[in-house]
This record gives sequence, structure tokens and C-alpha cells, in this order.
Amino acid sequence: MTDLVVVGMAYFEVFVPPHVRPAPGQELFVDGIELGLGGALNTATVAAALGLQVTLCIPMGHGIVDQAVALLAQRLGITLVPLAAPDNPAVSLVFSDALDRAFVSSARLDVLAQVKRLPKAAWVHVPGLEEASRLEEPLTQARQDGARISVSASWSPHQLSRLAGRKGQAWDLLVLNEKEALAACGNVAAAPQHLAQAAHSVLVTLGANGAFGMLNAAPVRVPAVPVKVLDPTGAGDAFCAGVIAGFVRGLADEAVVQLGASAAEKILNQIGGLVTDPGLMSDLAKEGL
Repeated sequence: MTDLVVVGMAYFEVFVPPHVRPAPGQELFVDGIELGLGGALNTATVAAALGLQVTLCIPMGHGIVDQAVALLAQRLGITLVPLAAPDNPAVSLVFSDALDRAFVSSARLDVLAQVKRLPKAAWVHVPGLEEASRLEEPLTQARQDGARISVSASWSPHQLSRLAGRKGQAWDLLVLNEKEALAACGNVAAAPQHLAQAAHSVLVTLGANGAFGMLNAAPVRVPAVPVKVLDPTGAGDAFCAGVIAGFVRGLADEAVVQLGASAAEKILNQIGGLVTDPGLMSDLAKEGL
């Protein structure tokens, strides 16, 4: 049984240089255009760098992006469970600066309907409410098989509007950023209480102001360490990976959230949320062991 299954979409990301918008008919040349991989890969690669055994369940075809994903997974020791899909099934244009990011994306989310049962794991993570809505049955089955379930919200106004109405605590952990918490509840400070029926534990990330929430019915708050932000893309995914690693290691509640915050800080100093060098998290990988 693996430590963590991450199920969702792996995106090919094109980082659009800030303040560059050509007029119709023009072609502008810039010093460089960053390319990367992201989505479910962000959480998977950070978790692997933190020392967890990770299985990644994602739609894949036979395109250039799919081949890159396979090579990266092999290099990092991540087990791949591919779902048959068209070539390069998820692509994002990323518009970001040091404060925030925005995306224009295309994703074949319909392919997730193929998932009938997930590999056995201590923990299953879904990086998006849209993905979680399409995986309700296999997630229920995974929980019955003993896995703990976490979902990070991601930006989906329709799904966020439904969160407060969820009942039964079908998830063990729900993670939202400040904007998502506001959209879901209309009150960021009260979000952990308002969403208590959706998940046993609810955490809200606040960027430069750290994170807070409820873990196992106990309030937690962790301040952020001041850090120069190169790109915020993937910081939330890294936070989730750190929190999951803390739970798997059996850390105390405050230490669990602190490990998430520390993993996010590492990602803020690079372009994109992917870890290609496990050494980036080497000091954190030893915490709690």
C-alpha cells in the first residue's frame, strides 16, 4: 500500500511574461518563456520529495507532454496509473506575478469518469473541487478501504458555492485559499466552522499571513515566514503536500500545518510548483522522522 495517491489532471504550463500583450498582427520577442508541468504533478512531486511513496493517477495520451510526465515520474520514483486520454489532455496559460496568478486552461476532465477504484493508500488527494465532483464514488470507496481523503478547492465558483451545503464530512481535509474561502462562505474567518460538515479538518491559506483553520476539531494558526516571492504558482499544492506528509508521519497539529507552510515557502522561490530536484525539500524530508 502506498502512502499517497494523487488523482487529477497533469497540466502543461506556459508562463506568459508579465505585461507582455502584443497588438493584433504583431509579434513580440522576449528574453524567455518559461514552460513547466503542474496540476496534480505539483502535489505529487512535493510529496515525493518529502519522502512519501506516491502514486499518480492522471489522464494521459502519447503526446510530447505525456512523455515528459512519464519521464519525470520515473526520475522521482512516482508510480503512474494512466487513464486513457487524448494526447496532452491538460494545458494552461499562466499569468502570474509575485502577488497572484491567473490561468486560461483546457482540461479533459471527462476522462476521470474512467476511475472506478483507486489504488490502496493511506491517503488520497484530489487537487480541485471539479475533479472531486467527478470522483465521488471512487473516493467513497477509497475511504471505506481505509484511506483518508483530502481535497484542495482550486477556483471553481460553481463548486465553491455548493461547499457550505455539503453534509456528512465525506472528506478528512479541505484546503482553500483566502479567495476561495470568501467565495464559499462570504466570511474568510468563519470558513472552518461554516465548512465543518464538508470535512473533518478545514485549513485556509492566507499567503503572506500564513494559514489557519481547524484540525481534528482543534483550532490551529501558523504565521508565514517572510520570503521573497518569485512566483506563487503551486504554493497551495505544496502546502497540501506538506500537510499530508505531516499527517502520515503522525506529527502534532501545529507541526502538520507548519510543514505545509514550510513546503510552500520553498516553492515560492521558483517558477512553477513542480519539484524536479528532491534536494529542494531535503531538510523538510527529515522533519518528524
